[in-house]
Amino acid sequence: MEKVSWCQYYKEGELYVTAIILAGGKSLRMGYNKAFLKYGVKTFIEHQIARLTKIFDEIILSANDASAYAYLNLPIVSDVISGKGPLSGICAGLIRSTSSHSFVIACDMPFLDEKVILCLKDRIDNYDVVVPQTSRGLEPLHAFYSKNCIQPIRRCLDEGRLRIIDFFADVKVRIVCEQELNGLDGSTSSLTNLNTPEEYQKYLDHMISDERKL
Repeated sequence: MEKVSWCQYYKEGELYVTAIILAGGKSLRMGYNKAFLKYGVKTFIEHQIARLTKIFDEIILSANDASAYAYLNLPIVSDVISGKGPLSGICAGLIRSTSSHSFVIACDMPFLDEKVILCLKDRIDNYDVVVPQTSRGLEPLHAFYSKNCIQPIRRCLDEGRLRIIDFFADVKVRIVCEQELNGLDGSTSSLTNLNTPEEYQKYLDHMISDERKL
């Protein structure tokens, strides 16, 4: 196994972490590629990149249609095994990542909050997965994963076990409960994803309402 420089994973005493945006979903309920839904003049994925750039030094896109995202000028990886869902995209991103841990986020989460992301990052320690849990359950598409997850994920893909949480039993997992996030203003919104045209319209109405309050 190739040795990795300690300083590659740490920058100025802090853990160096990559962000991986999953943009390979079929968006069946939305009827339109959710990455390219717009608020203002920017698409969802452009808003995400703008926020993530403030936190991460490396951003990777996991998408099977590289040409559609080429204009973003970011590294793009395709699924390790096509047709296997987000688990395959996570695996591809982790393989490409130059850091020990990566923050994985779905492209349909437009309310990303820096405080929530940093709260999760601060809990990495020696864990392979740091995942928030709300009343809806675990939120594995807004979570941190280490490179130690690659082989367990590959086994799940080979065995046809495609739920993201299927490999959790084989790695060290830190669940960040809702109570730990409650003190953060953006805790609820940061974990919100949009799946339908109705949810998208509600999002637009919410953003317009917030602008009017300013």
